[in-house]
Amino acid sequence: MPKADESPVSPSASSADAPDVDARTAILLAIKNAFTLGGALVLTWSIALAMRVVLPRHLGPTLFGTLNWADAFTATFFVVLGLGMDSYIRKEVAVRPGIASEFYGGAVIVRLVATLGLLATIGVILHFTHRSADVSATVFLYALAQLAVTTNGTLGAMLHAQGRVRGMSALSVATKVVWAGGVLWAIVADSGLWAYGASYLASEAIEVVALTWLARHHLGLAFRVDVAATKRMLLSSLPYYVAVIATTAYGKLDVTLLEFTAGSKEVGLYGAASTLAGLTLLVTPIIGWVLAPMLARAAERSRAELYEHVCRSLELVLTVAIPASMLINLGADVWIQVVFGTPYAHAATALRVLATMFVLTYVAIIYAITLMMLERAWTLAWISVAGLVVNAGLNLLFVRHSVATLGEGGGGTGCAAAMLCTEIFVTLCMVICIGRGAFDRRSVKTVARSVLVYAVVVVAHVLLSPIGPGRLAIDGVLYLVLAVAIGALRPRDMLPTIRQALRRKAGIEGK
Repeated sequence: MPKADESPVSPSASSADAPDVDARTAILLAIKNAFTLGGALVLTWSIALAMRVVLPRHLGPTLFGTLNWADAFTATFFVVLGLGMDSYIRKEVAVRPGIASEFYGGAVIVRLVATLGLLATIGVILHFTHRSADVSATVFLYALAQLAVTTNGTLGAMLHAQGRVRGMSALSVATKVVWAGGVLWAIVADSGLWAYGASYLASEAIEVVALTWLARHHLGLAFRVDVAATKRMLLSSLPYYVAVIATTAYGKLDVTLLEFTAGSKEVGLYGAASTLAGLTLLVTPIIGWVLAPMLARAAERSRAELYEHVCRSLELVLTVAIPASMLINLGADVWIQVVFGTPYAHAATALRVLATMFVLTYVAIIYAITLMMLERAWTLAWISVAGLVVNAGLNLLFVRHSVATLGEGGGGTGCAAAMLCTEIFVTLCMVICIGRGAFDRRSVKTVARSVLVYAVVVVAHVLLSPIGPGRLAIDGVLYLVLAVAIGALRPRDMLPTIRQALRRKAGIEGK
């Protein structure tokens, strides 16, 4: 990768015009793939949200909390299977697709061996915590599903790195339908919790088979065990591995600690809040899938182009994330009761905190990718480890206190507050490490204007309190009008590029 003062070294830069052409083509491909993936995400999220609404209502806070804990508990353990491969793939396979077959087979063997050890460890914990047979079976099914999820993440990263997203988009919808069908069957048959875990495992297993075929078709992926190549990949991926373990751990640790501290019902309330707040993270997968390969290619050309892409990406993402967070925050009490019912009313405060936190999550994701492209993966790793320490400490400090002072739902509010403080800490660390390249005058102005509009809408929301829930529609319209009026939202700057991307089918179309 070129240093800050080096000129581009990409072979495509053999003429003066080539870098600009390549950069424009990369942006158009990224936008087109984002629309393709975004369409699939809308469908899959619609299905997932429907199930996330049905499940809490059918199971109630306590059983839903147990199911949510099984997912978070196993995900915390199985994060070690990631090996840092996915970040490595998005950075390296984007520019050298042939290397995927060199390490994939060896990585599969490593993961299978590690899985045996993880299953044994989980079994011991379940035994000594005296879990019922139904809960234990559910946990083991979720554990196997986590193995499939990890495998799918790796295969997907390879396809994303090469812009091959159409088959994946259709597949994600199909497997989500399989999962939803299994969940509905479990509800109708009034099965135990194990049936929900089985549905999850079935959908992910089908995806493993289909993604393997797609990777072989598009990338020529072959299964072979090359010990030397696998070792090189593992060593190169080590900083990514540390970072992913830390970030995933503190993303799931709160649920595990909450269950042991306050019980399954608090986990159920917090899970409802997390589900709704997660709507603001709808395009998060697109950032990793589409933005990372694009930034990798930009970094190959020049540091200046990388920073330009980072600033524009941050600006675009926050333009969407800030109003989404605002509407969830202002209507938290309404959304919770409408979607999940009165038994989950005490989750509203946690939802407000999480909706605010997820705006920072977007910033942190973009800056994490930037640090990787700057060859500062170990910096990212240590920031993530520090974030894990901060998060664990804050959860231990906040949860018991919030349960005692806030009553029902307080545990989830404490977890949400710990996550918000952690995200502030992590984001500030990344900004300091990246320096002025993290933002420019235009991006700062856009974000400042968005925050100003947010503040005005909050004041209007309070003044319109006699109207009741109907004021949320006014909030949305008011934000849109003011954002366009003061330049926080500039449709004229966005539409031409998007329109051009949609027309560019020949040559750059993702398949």
